[in-house]
Amino acid sequence: MMLTIGSALLGLALGGAESAEPDALAGEVLALAARGDPASLERAAALVPEPLREDPEFRAAAANRSLARFLAAASLREVSAASPDGAEGLRAARALREEALEELRPLVRAQPDDPAVARALAVYLGLGGNAVELEGVARTALRGEALGGGAADAWIDFAEVSAVARGRRPAEVEVLLAAFVARHQGILPARMSLARARMALGRREDALATLHELLAANPDHDAAKALKAELLAPPPVKMEVPMVPAGVPPPSRPGRLPRKVEPGRSGAP
Repeated sequence: MMLTIGSALLGLALGGAESAEPDALAGEVLALAARGDPASLERAAALVPEPLREDPEFRAAAANRSLARFLAAASLREVSAASPDGAEGLRAARALREEALEELRPLVRAQPDDPAVARALAVYLGLGGNAVELEGVARTALRGEALGGGAADAWIDFAEVSAVARGRRPAEVEVLLAAFVARHQGILPARMSLARARMALGRREDALATLHELLAANPDHDAAKALKAELLAPPPVKMEVPMVPAGVPPPSRPGRLPRKVEPGRSGAP
């Protein structure tokens, strides 16, 4: 029986690792990661506290927690890179990525062939654009899935597309992400990146359509809501400064008008 988020948290609070079912918890964390919004990614991390991460039975849940944190770091990096004041956000994204990697390292040392561990490592490498190392890790993860009778892992596809797209022009990125989204409807971080790529190309209506589909799948995606509001906001009003035609001499005494002289006074005609 699958755990709900609330029941998993309650079980951990009341009884520790013994109260959580390892496979169900791992699936819950991965499902939250697929939603892609910051709140879900934070909840995914919170579901696997340190005592569980040290338990070999919860290796898959711990690896999925690292995957969620890699996604959170990548999302923060994307948002910060698009902001003129994003330097602090970029530093925070790098720090979060390194923290998640430190959590994943002991899992890789202990069981590098575990499909969940290989999946998380593949996502780390893919989001970093490391296509060379990713190839071997992806084969390991896919082999593990095949031996377990599972289908090919969509997250490996996500990692590979992310690695290829890193550093490409927006037009190329848009094509890659659009194809991925068509193949894997449920991995919403790719939809958010696709919307940003379409914005960069000036394809406002396509970006809005992508965000509309994302919010239909996850109405609580605050980052998508903010991006949609930005696209729908009216353009800023431009103040037009009147231009004085060339050749018109400036006034001799600016700011003063000639005084009207009444009849009968000195100087009147």
